[in-house]
Amino acid sequence: MTTYKEFQTALRTTGHYETAAASRPAHTVRISTLNSFRYAFTIVRIVYRCALTNLLRRFGYEQWADICMASVAFAEKLGGVVTFEGFEKRAACEGPVVYVSNHMSTLETMVFPTTLLSFGKLAIVLKASLDTMPFVGASTRTVGCIGISRKNAREDLKTVLEVGAQRLASGSSVLLFPQGTRQSVFDGKKFNSLGSKLAERAGVPVVPLAVKTDFLQTGKWIKDFGIVDPNKPIRFACGPVLLPELGSRKVHELSVAFIEGKIKEWGLPTV
Repeated sequence: MTTYKEFQTALRTTGHYETAAASRPAHTVRISTLNSFRYAFTIVRIVYRCALTNLLRRFGYEQWADICMASVAFAEKLGGVVTFEGFEKRAACEGPVVYVSNHMSTLETMVFPTTLLSFGKLAIVLKASLDTMPFVGASTRTVGCIGISRKNAREDLKTVLEVGAQRLASGSSVLLFPQGTRQSVFDGKKFNSLGSKLAERAGVPVVPLAVKTDFLQTGKWIKDFGIVDPNKPIRFACGPVLLPELGSRKVHELSVAFIEGKIKEWGLPTV
């Protein structure tokens, strides 16, 4: 099993990571309810390991990256094939950036800490309900995550622009999911421009990220926990570093174009 340090070193030095050929299943993997429960347990375990480590005052960026590596390792153990590409562009860019990504499942929220902490500190914009959960909320605040309600667009905009700018000024990159919620079909019109506006205000680049994480489907009753299909490859792609001089409108357009292009390349539907 690859350690989180080996994984991060691969992203920083080559921009690429791929499940080893020897670890790939030789045949189609049977979809198993048991394996779906096992992966759900892995997600819960990640969240509460972060909370417990924070309670013991041992939680920080290194621990966050280490704990979240389980999301990649266990996906591979179940037969999933994981690929990361294009991260050499991020490795060549110094300083904090604003990341904007499409949102397909809970999986990417578990994978991104290990991935993006390869390039420096990270603050994720997440649901305020997570920020207020007992013990869990404390761990998210320790690493500077930004909670928004998703009920009042004006207040959320103000929070992200003000607190996000503070995080960027302190050297942390900021990750946003501009779709707001999980979407199996990418619709560029529902991908808001908040990330490019924050980047323009702070004078930092935007880096678009495309993900294919339908390996983990959205749950019927609990969205975070759905059926796992190991036959669906997990894909993460890093786009170009879009400089603030381009202006927020152009940066937003290029971000959407990159993500939409990757989604189509991977054979997924778009609107």
